[in-house]
Amino acid sequence: MLIQDWMIKDPMTVEPRDTLAVASAKMHAGGYRRLPVVDAHKVVGILSEYDLKNYAHCLDSTLVHTAMTGSPVTVSSSDSLEHAAGLLRKHNIGALVVVDHGRLVGIVTAKDLSMPEPRPLAEWDPRPRRKTPA
Repeated sequence: MLIQDWMIKDPMTVEPRDTLAVASAKMHAGGYRRLPVVDAHKVVGILSEYDLKNYAHCLDSTLVHTAMTGSPVTVSSSDSLEHAAGLLRKHNIGALVVVDHGRLVGIVTAKDLSMPEPRPLAEWDPRPRRKTPA
């Protein structure tokens, strides 16, 4: 089986100069845990909820390029699922950016491949939550 059959096609993206608040809003609106970072139609990074957690106190004033992982691990849509799974394990990451001929075409996550997340992250929302009575 090929990645093209399992990937999320045309994923939502952010730009390096967007704020983390914009990225967080996109993640929450779409139910995503990761977003590719694109600059001038080129993939330059990936941003995860895990990255946002470190900047919870300053999402409005921090730019994506500060928190993103640059030079993300990429695959082609014609690569095999076995190859993708091997890369996820080797790099201990939860997603691969799918690039064909230099163009972003998708994203494939550990969850898409029915693999456990390498770094489980409890549900996280930067908005304050009400405490429920015990």
